Amino acid sequence: MKSGTGTALALVLLLGGCDLGGERDASPVPYVTPSALLPEPPPPSPPPSPSLSPRPASLRSQGSPPAEGKGGRDPGDVNGDGFADLTFVMFHGPWSPDLVIVYGSKNGLDPLTRTVVPGAHLVFGWSTNTADLDGDGFADVLVHGHVARAGGHPDIPYVLWGGPKGVDPEARPTAVRTPLPPDHFSAETVPGDFDGDGAADLALWTPTTKGASGNESTMKSLAVLYGPFTREGVPRRRTVQPSEVTLDSGGLVAGRIGEGRATDLLVREPNDGGQSASWLVRGGPGGLSRRSHRLNEGNAVALGDFDGDGRGDVVVADSGGRNNEPGYETEPSHVDGVMTVHFGGAGRAPQVFRNFKAARTMVAGDFDGDGTDDLAIARRPGGVELLRGGGNGLRRGGRTIRRLGPATDPSGHKLRPDERPAFPRASADYDGDGRDELVLSWSSVNHVPEWGSALSLWWVTDGDRDENAFGTGGW
Repeated sequence: MKSGTGTALALVLLLGGCDLGGERDASPVPYVTPSALLPEPPPPSPPPSPSLSPRPASLRSQGSPPAEGKGGRDPGDVNGDGFADLTFVMFHGPWSPDLVIVYGSKNGLDPLTRTVVPGAHLVFGWSTNTADLDGDGFADVLVHGHVARAGGHPDIPYVLWGGPKGVDPEARPTAVRTPLPPDHFSAETVPGDFDGDGAADLALWTPTTKGASGNESTMKSLAVLYGPFTREGVPRRRTVQPSEVTLDSGGLVAGRIGEGRATDLLVREPNDGGQSASWLVRGGPGGLSRRSHRLNEGNAVALGDFDGDGRGDVVVADSGGRNNEPGYETEPSHVDGVMTVHFGGAGRAPQVFRNFKAARTMVAGDFDGDGTDDLAIARRPGGVELLRGGGNGLRRGGRTIRRLGPATDPSGHKLRPDERPAFPRASADYDGDGRDELVLSWSSVNHVPEWGSALSLWWVTDGDRDENAFGTGGW
C-alpha cells in the first residue's frame, strides 16, 4: 500500500453489511405480473483496503497501461480492444479532481489497469461521457470543466482523445468549438447519434435572450453539434433550435449510441425540489426533431429499449424529492410513487407502476443478454431493484441488490443509514460476454474532513453475482 505526503491514513473497510437480498416490494402494482425470484448468489468479496491520504497529482498511481487495441465501434471503448471502459471523476479534498479511466478486459473491469488524468490544468466537473467524436474507432472522453488559471474559461465541454493506448494522461484537453462564446453555454452536454449516420454528435444548451440585467438567460435553445469532429474540436455542422424549457436550463439525457438507430434526447424541466416534467425529442435522419412530446412529472429518468422492438423507450419515475415551501410539500396522485414507461412503438399505451417506492437514480442495461434492456433503480432509503425487460415491457419480481459503504468513519462516528447505500453509476459490457454489467458506487465526498480524502468504493455486478469490487484510496 502506498501512502501520500504528510500523515498517512489507512483504513480497512469492513463491508459486512453488503448483502444481496431477494426481497420484493409488497405494494400492489397494477398491470405488472411479477416473475420468479432469481437464485441467491454467493456474497461478494470486499474491495481492497485503500490508502486514504490525499496526494499531489504528480504522486498518484497510474496503474498498468491497457492492452493496445485496433479500434472498433463501441462508443465506450477508449483503447479500442473490444471491451467497454469506465470513466469517472475522482475528488481529493482540496486538490483538483482527477479524471479516471478503468479499462475493461476479458475478466471485466481491472482496477490495476487504469489511467488517471490529473486535474492540474483543467478543473473537471462531476460528469463524464464517452463517444467516438472523431470517428477513428476509439472512444473519446467528454468532460466538463474550466481552465485552472485566473481568467480562464467557465465550464464548457472538453475532449480527451482515445487511442490504441487509451487516453494520454499528459495530454491537454481540447475545448469543443461551440457556436457562441463559451460563457453563453452551460456545462450540460451529452453525446448521441442524433441523425443516425454513425458519427457521434453533441447536444448542449445555449441562451437565446437575456434578462433585464443583460446577464440572466430567460430562454434556452438547444444547440446540436454534429460529428465527426476534428482534433481541434470543430464539428462537421451545427444547428440551434428552440426548446420548450424557459427561464433556466433543465437536464439533458440521451439514449445509447449505436445499433444503427438515431439517438433520442430527453429535455428535463428545471425544478426547485419537486418533481418536474420532461420533453422527449426524437432523433432521425435529419437530426433532432423540431417537435417534442411532453412526458409526465418525475425527476428519475432513463432511456432504453425495454420491450425489445428496436425503438427507444423512456422511463419517468418519482424521485422522492419535494418542495419544502408551504403548500408544495406533496405531489398529486398521478406523480406520487408512480413510474411510467413510455414506449417508442406507435400506438402502444404507457406502462404504469403505482405505489412505487421513490427512485433516487436509474440505469438501463441488458443484464441478462436477451437483447432487451433491463432497469436498475436505486431505492429510498437503500437497495437497488432490478426490473427485467421483455415483450410486454418491464416486470418486477427481480432481485434487490444492496451494497453499503462503511458503517463508521475513521473517528468512529457512525454513518446514518441513508449515507451508506451504493448507487447505480453506469452499465456496459466490460468483459465482452454479451451481457451488460451494472456498476454501483459509494463515495465519502460529503465526509472528506473525516477521511482526509474523497474515497470511493465500486462494485461490478451482472445482477446475479459480483464480478469485481475495488476502492480508489491511494490512486
